[in-house]
Amino acid sequence: MTDSDNAMEVIFLHGQPGQKEDFSPVYRWMDHRWPVVSLDRPGWGANPLGVIGIEANAWWVLAQLKEPQAVLIGHSLGATIAVRAAQLDPERVKGLILIAPPITQTSLVAVDRLLAARFFGAMTSALIAGVSLGPARRSQFDRTRRSFLAEQRHLLGELRLVESELPKVRCPSVVVAGLRDRVVPLAAMAHAADRLPQATLTVLPTADHDVLHSAPVLLAEVVRSMLARLRPLEEGSEGVAQNVAWVSNG
Repeated sequence: MTDSDNAMEVIFLHGQPGQKEDFSPVYRWMDHRWPVVSLDRPGWGANPLGVIGIEANAWWVLAQLKEPQAVLIGHSLGATIAVRAAQLDPERVKGLILIAPPITQTSLVAVDRLLAARFFGAMTSALIAGVSLGPARRSQFDRTRRSFLAEQRHLLGELRLVESELPKVRCPSVVVAGLRDRVVPLAAMAHAADRLPQATLTVLPTADHDVLHSAPVLLAEVVRSMLARLRPLEEGSEGVAQNVAWVSNG
């Protein structure tokens, strides 16, 4: 086997609402010997494609890969898509880092169903779009509103399939949970880690659902550890060995 056969890339997939720059606070703390490609998913940011479902997103991600192997880092709905990509092409997806992932039915709470409802969802998606977009991005308001609502409906419609095929995910995985997450319940993330055959759960006590901004240094540490576990860059590199790791500043 040649070096090119072992070549591996790291791909970041944002949540909703989101854009490729969301990973920037974490990337600045990364070991840059591991370059990370951050993508605007269809329906978001500079991607000209319209919003698509979870499975279609997974196929789109797989089509973007330039190397034979990949580690996928997904935040929120991006984590759901990363899991589906690993289910569809286990030979290419060699590792998963799932940040605040909704990948089981227990991840869904009452508000998730309301967000997908015809009238409440339309109003709430507009509110979320307005809050999440700064003045420089207000021109993206209508697209953000439509994409959020459409993806919420895809989540409810496709999550059962993703959960049913979790045993197909054979690559090493890390589920990263913020202790202060009010969007995806901690119990649901622990359940997800338990359902994945080779997963560990890492809980960040200072993080909320937006782990990328609430705990970027700690998250970068988790990413570095996972990557070293998959492809050591230095002798003695250590990965995440324990079933549950509480990462703190202490």
